[in-house]
Amino acid sequence: MLRIKQAVGLLLFGVGLLNAGAVDFDVPKEIPDEPFDLQAARLEYTNDTLIASGGVTGKFENVTMRADQVSGNTETGDLHMEGDIHFERGDIIWKGSELDYNYMTQTGNFGPSTFNFDPVLMSVDQVERVSTNEYALRGASFTTCPEDHPHFHIQAKEALLVDEEYITAKGVTVYVGKVPVMYLPYWRQRLTKSVFSFKVGYGSQWGAYLLLNATVPWNEYFESSTDVNLYSKRGVGFRQGFTWNYPNAVGEFAAFYLNDQDPYARYDSPSAKELIGNDRYWFKFGHLQHFSDTHYLNTKLNYLSDPAVIEEFFIDDYETYAQPESYLSWVQGNSYVGSEVFLNQRLNDFYENTDRYQYSLDLYRTKIPGTPFFIESENAIADLEHVFAETNSLAPPSFGAVRTDSMNTLTLPQQWGAVSLVPRASYRATYYSDTKLNEAELRQIPGAGMQVSVQATKVLSDKTRWYGKGLRHKIEPYADYIYENSSLSPDDIYTFDDIDLLHDENKVQLGLRNILQTKRDNRVSQFIDLDLYTYYLIDDYGTGNDFDSLFVNARMPLTKRTMVDMYGEIDWNNGEVPFFDTRLSHDRGEVIFSVEHLYRPDRDQSLWTPRVDLYPDAKVSLEAYLRYNDKDNDVQEVSSVIYMNWCCMRYGLGAHFYDENEVRVMFSIGLSAFPEARMGTSF
Repeated sequence: MLRIKQAVGLLLFGVGLLNAGAVDFDVPKEIPDEPFDLQAARLEYTNDTLIASGGVTGKFENVTMRADQVSGNTETGDLHMEGDIHFERGDIIWKGSELDYNYMTQTGNFGPSTFNFDPVLMSVDQVERVSTNEYALRGASFTTCPEDHPHFHIQAKEALLVDEEYITAKGVTVYVGKVPVMYLPYWRQRLTKSVFSFKVGYGSQWGAYLLLNATVPWNEYFESSTDVNLYSKRGVGFRQGFTWNYPNAVGEFAAFYLNDQDPYARYDSPSAKELIGNDRYWFKFGHLQHFSDTHYLNTKLNYLSDPAVIEEFFIDDYETYAQPESYLSWVQGNSYVGSEVFLNQRLNDFYENTDRYQYSLDLYRTKIPGTPFFIESENAIADLEHVFAETNSLAPPSFGAVRTDSMNTLTLPQQWGAVSLVPRASYRATYYSDTKLNEAELRQIPGAGMQVSVQATKVLSDKTRWYGKGLRHKIEPYADYIYENSSLSPDDIYTFDDIDLLHDENKVQLGLRNILQTKRDNRVSQFIDLDLYTYYLIDDYGTGNDFDSLFVNARMPLTKRTMVDMYGEIDWNNGEVPFFDTRLSHDRGEVIFSVEHLYRPDRDQSLWTPRVDLYPDAKVSLEAYLRYNDKDNDVQEVSSVIYMNWCCMRYGLGAHFYDENEVRVMFSIGLSAFPEARMGTSF
């Protein structure tokens, strides 16, 4: 072994070897002593010429290389390598048989080469490095399959590799085995994202179906997604989407259309037939534009053929929001004031909505100069109209009003040792251009209050237990007196939102917050955060109760893997639980489990929703989901999918049972390198 230590030429050779790879390696600006170890059976250096042969190997920081023979000129920077050339840095590997390269200009011509950009493998006939971050590829083949005869690959006549992340190619052919299945004149793709997904199955309302998706990035910020959905009972559906993610702007546009051959497969009542026809579509647009941290524009638009199209063909979206919104919000502000223009307009007349054209201007909690007082103010003027679904023949007529609302609060925070004291005075004035009294009204609500809280902490343990290292308890009892006197009853006002439900208040909020803290990974973590509170009713306003319900709000990361969340109301006056939501989740990597229970007796809901993922990264994995309402012993939804990774492919087989006697069975094929491309919203 010879150390490159005595000759500057050998040092330059080490730098040249690093730059010769198909990727940029991090070469320090100043080369320290002994930066490179070189081994060769024969090594010569004379007159700026270097010759090394016979199993040449070297190492530089986290880069390793080898070649059969290397020769170069340290004066001009030209290097020539031959034989079995291998460069490796982390997950990136470059291999080739011949290389001419100039490490000074960082350009050169590579012979037949292979690249490993995990998970993408490349085989290239010729490579030319045209700049520090771009490589021109000719005769390139791309795949994620490591077999000698891959299950699929993509062939391109010419391609450009940019920043080791993107491929831009011309004359692209997609092969499954040896069979060409698609030709693209132009293609741009991120190496870490999947291109195609394929799903086939049978649904009781869809019939046999085939779902195809192709996602193609146009550049690093913008990509398109094309879906072709074939249903034997329903017809052919098309969906074209575009998404963009720029540094200051994100958004999406999508258009779905289906000429439905059986539009009443799910809903066939006379009222449904008035809404649903053969033309089924959904157009949606969303955009968030940031001009600064406190200045942005956010908009969402949804236009649908009927209220059932999302539920029938995009069930996951439907479960997230049954009635999609359409609005525009323009926000400007700074650390003292904030303003918003908010527009909400119903685009589909089969939905009920409050159309709103509103401008608000808020003064955040700010200290009044020269005084100990703080002031905050919320102000808004809005043109409001509540419209009912035009298909609801029993609905009352629409109603509307111009409403001006101003809420102003003055506080005087004080600290007396561990005791925090915050007295306040408030005044709210709301003007309505029309009310249920058939005339304009000004509602006035003067108010006053006092918030008192005490904090105390104690270290309970400094030992390491299952929850973490050490245990500290923080307890905070608090009380908040609330007095408000409204000049108008909510019964006299049209109801558009919570502002119109305000009424007289004379009560004291009594609460106790408990926090348990521990250390995990040398960082302070909340172990339990439990807030319990109720209201003592000084004036019960005819309820006959001294206390309101007990409210529970808890977030408990019991361990790094186990989380419990609870939020609910317990009416101890009537022995009822009006609302309670509990969720338990556990993530061990190979087993991910969660169960949620939502209790809403006013809606006849006692919903249990367990979900489990078994061995998600293994060769065989399982996903299962259940939604069960024990109020009426109704299994609303069940799904189970098993996945198997074989070579480069990921196969999925599953069944999904919905309420209304709908069943779907599906088989999917994807790339195991991109497991996140799963069933998708269509399933």
